Amino acid sequence: MFLIILLIYFIILILVEFIFIILSKDKSIDKSKEIFHIIELYEKQDVNLLDDDIIKKHGMIFQETNEDVDIKNFIGKFYIKNYYGFFINLESWNLMESKKLYEFNVPVNINIIKINNKEPIKYYISK
Repeated sequence: MFLIILLIYFIILILVEFIFIILSKDKSIDKSKEIFHIIELYEKQDVNLLDDDIIKKHGMIFQETNEDVDIKNFIGKFYIKNYYGFFINLESWNLMESKKLYEFNVPVNINIIKINNKEPIKYYISK
């Protein structure tokens, strides 16, 4: 008798889980639960228009440095103009491409390593 009740219990659990899986697939991905997303790709635009657009549209400030960039626990928008970099979340290193505007929804560490001695690192960061 106990085995029959246990078997019925597991069958009900499997049905409930199956129904939950089917219902959850219909919902779209919520942007606030993503680690990051790429807002816009700026590769084909004029450089002067690009600078003004990023500053005005997204409220970002321009920064330039001759040393490596290491930003801890960053949340917000970030754009690298001329280098590649990495963002680190939960010990997972992910490549950040240049000329893409990233928006981070969870705290990440950002590392950009200066390779070219002649050209400084140029990037935009949200205020």
